[in-house]
Amino acid sequence: MSKNGHNGKILWIDLSTQSIREQVLPESDYKKFLGGYGMASKIIFENQPARLPHLHPDNIMAITSGLLTNGRAAFNGRWMIAGRSPLTGTWGDANCGGDFAPAIKSSGYDGFYFTGKAKEPVYVYINNEGVTFNSAMELWGVKDAVETEAYLKQVYGDECKVVAIGSGGENLSLISGVVNAKGRLAGRSGFGALMGSKNLKAVCAMGTVEVNVHNADAVWQSTSKLLVDLVENLNDFGKVMKNCGTAGTLTDSAQSGDSPVKNWQGVGSEDFPPEMSNKINAFEVTKFEVGKYACYGCPFGCGGLCHIPGKDLLKETHRPEYETLCGFGAQLLNDDMESIFVVNELCNRAGIDTISCATTVNWAFEAYDRGYLTKEITGGLELTWGNAKALVQLVEQMVSNTGFGSKLKDGLKQALINLNLPQSGFAAMHVHGQELPMHDSRFKDGGIGLGIGYEVEPTPGRHTSTFSGIDEYIEAEQKIEAQHKTLNKFFGKLKFQAKYKLADQADSSDLGESLKNASCAEDIINALGLCNFGFYLGPMVPFVDWINATAGTYLSLADCLLIGQRIKTVRHSFNIREGIDVASTRMPERARGNPALKSGPNAYSPNVLIWDDAKSAYFKSMGWDASTAKPLAETLDYLELDFVKHQLYEQKQTATI
Repeated sequence: MSKNGHNGKILWIDLSTQSIREQVLPESDYKKFLGGYGMASKIIFENQPARLPHLHPDNIMAITSGLLTNGRAAFNGRWMIAGRSPLTGTWGDANCGGDFAPAIKSSGYDGFYFTGKAKEPVYVYINNEGVTFNSAMELWGVKDAVETEAYLKQVYGDECKVVAIGSGGENLSLISGVVNAKGRLAGRSGFGALMGSKNLKAVCAMGTVEVNVHNADAVWQSTSKLLVDLVENLNDFGKVMKNCGTAGTLTDSAQSGDSPVKNWQGVGSEDFPPEMSNKINAFEVTKFEVGKYACYGCPFGCGGLCHIPGKDLLKETHRPEYETLCGFGAQLLNDDMESIFVVNELCNRAGIDTISCATTVNWAFEAYDRGYLTKEITGGLELTWGNAKALVQLVEQMVSNTGFGSKLKDGLKQALINLNLPQSGFAAMHVHGQELPMHDSRFKDGGIGLGIGYEVEPTPGRHTSTFSGIDEYIEAEQKIEAQHKTLNKFFGKLKFQAKYKLADQADSSDLGESLKNASCAEDIINALGLCNFGFYLGPMVPFVDWINATAGTYLSLADCLLIGQRIKTVRHSFNIREGIDVASTRMPERARGNPALKSGPNAYSPNVLIWDDAKSAYFKSMGWDASTAKPLAETLDYLELDFVKHQLYEQKQTATI
């Protein structure tokens, strides 16, 4: 029988020996880390040997659901992969929707932890009755990720859920991800390469284990109120999401300055004006829809299944999301919708992260424009801005590891090495190896939190590493606490702060607290298995009530943020242990607004030191050394992280290999 919100155990899978081991986890750990992704931070830190090569077989790959998965909360269908990133060498994780999260828990476990390397390609089938290892020789190099899922569903039935790699993972592309639900990707951090290095083609999961919830009626009561609120008080963003998904934000983002344009050197209103952006926005995308798509546990359904007549590749395809439309559209000055659909499907089937792929391609187009790359180097590809044909050809080469594309298939950092170009001076828009997404850190409205997240997040260069909206939740709880005239013992440490803009002073403790709260809140969202979009639709998400009713706890928001701080500190300490100079990790100067753009909404000259001041304020608020970013010993004591303190302060760190 499962416990409150979790099964109480994980499954270790050794691919080298084709053996398994169940591990029962103490209830005290669930109270400290909630479950799923939070628990993975502790388990990997304690079990992963330090400083292994990026694709060494002993690297752990965890696939987890969340505390609220399979319960009665809404937006509870996210699953995550975690471990050391093959792309950056840092702590890595990738978040995904689709339909795999519930299968993890239904199989009787809270997560799968893979080690070792199979002698030849295999796939693993898991349910609550057992585990089997099966040859994938007939799939490897033959079937892409979507075809692999379809094949395995024929073998085990539609109730079986599948995550798989395509050619990207098989070719050990460092920008490859893991695919489920016919093209939904856990794309960031390069885990497709880690899975491929283990000769693991796919994981199949299903089962009949039901999750016990402490008070299911209370969870449903909170969910019901939220669902009514979503109907009555949906904000403008929510209305766009309901109709068009993230695709509907393209034009507004391009014109407002949220979207970087022309590899972060252009201006949307000038280089990609509405007459161009509207060709790949909103209804121009949704007109190809043949049905809506919703991830597991989602009452909203912002996705879309599309069909483009006359294109065999696009008989059934997921509607491109904003990141893909911006990366292959606005960034490249490309308003050819069909080309974006094609490269999106190519990446989905190969299991290639469209964010990293697009940012890498953007660099190549600028390098061609500036003469660093020539037709001789590109094999005849004319990488001129807006050239849709060349875009498709280049992505085809990247996913197949052929031609000039083979030089780019591992992302920007490796591309510069492959092409014998220096890492600096070529506008390679990545942070510590991970390509930047399609949200501009120079954006005045909230860009400071976004940019700091790019630099300080243990998985660098991600736009989903912070939740600035937590300020509203803190303010609401403070009002409630004031009315009751009682303060939680941790609550005095929380400060409400309005969203900061880049023009604001950034050296105050208030800013540090705001950045800290936003950062820690995101780790809670991930540990619960919730979707970020649910928090941006207008109504406040009752996630604290969901936790308490599910797990039988009595946590306040402040308690939850303390747990988030604990998870974040473990992930961060992983990087410290790996010998990474976290304090020096920074975005390219272009992303910091140095030099400033000459026109457009992001054309201003803020004090460039604002970034370093804000990082220092964040480190201090987290209880880390402001200069080195190493967690203070007293912070680790306060967070009850003895196992981290032992490795950072009491055990001499030496390379394992």
